[in-house]
Parts: sequence; C-alpha cells; structure tokens
Amino acid sequence: LLVAAGPPPELPPALAEPPGHRSAEMAGVPALPRQVPRRRLAAALVLAAALVLASFGAGYLIGDRGAEEAFPTDFVVALRGDGTEGAARASLEVGERDEGGNWPMRMTVRGLPALPGDGRYELLLTRGGRRAATCGTFRVDGTTVVYLNAPYRLRRFTGWIVTREGSDEVLLRTSEI
Repeated sequence: LLVAAGPPPELPPALAEPPGHRSAEMAGVPALPRQVPRRRLAAALVLAAALVLASFGAGYLIGDRGAEEAFPTDFVVALRGDGTEGAARASLEVGERDEGGNWPMRMTVRGLPALPGDGRYELLLTRGGRRAATCGTFRVDGTTVVYLNAPYRLRRFTGWIVTREGSDEVLLRTSEI
C-alpha cells in the first residue's frame, strides 16, 4: 500500500528552517510581533480590572469621606471632670449660628461610664455657675460623639456643664467663658 501512494511531498521552504530562525533573504525585513493568545489576553484584562477595583476600594476605605466628618466650627470649648469623674473629659465644637438662631454642636465625650437602663447625661448652659438652659441629653458607650443644639444667645451664658439627667451633681464643666 505504501508503494502505491508514492513518496511524501517535498517540505515547503517556509518549514525548512526552525521557528525564529531568519534566512539570509529575510535578514532586512522586520519580524512581525508575536501575537498573545486570546486566553492570556483575557486573563490580563481581568487582572487589570481587578487591580483597578481593588485600588478604588482601598482608596474609599482609607480616604476622607468628607460629609461624614465635615463640621464647620466657630469655636471649641473643653470640659473637664469634676469630683469622682476626674478622668472624664469632653470637647465641645460649636458650629456657626444658623439663620434660625441655632448653634449646632458636636461633642466628643471620653471617660464617662455608661448609665444603667435608660439613664442619660445632659449638657447644660450655665450663668454665674448655676444651670440655666439645656442643650440636650445623650447616652455614652466609651468614646462617644453626639450632636446637640443650643437655640439661645450664647453671650447670655458663662459656661457649660454635664450632669446625669435629673441630677444636680456636675460631672464635667468648662472654665467660665
């Protein structure tokens, strides 16, 4: 059967040289760039997209979120512990007065113990060392940030205090302002 088929055809000249070998005829002709297989190209694109998404996610987690932290502050008042709450302290950031006469406030409280049940603390304005007007109540859990409001003319008052709601015992106070 092999004798009847005859000899195999001659090898084409393109296959006579091994791949990558350049003949003397082709020495001056630039080589064509090697093509990347489609699977590798797709894998590289998926990897690049994943890196872009990971970078965006990391930037979002680490970066400044702006609105959450933004609080335009007019002035800041420090409150210190009194009596048994000597280690407690607070920073009261008073924002700019709005058109309605309200002073928005952000207070960061540290060192006050959480009160049992529905117990709350109260921030009050003072005049001459005596309680004069409430700015609101709040609860704590470790370091706590609360947003309060003072709808009063602050020049009429001389300081701030923090008490347990319904109690006369002063836990935090400012120096007179």
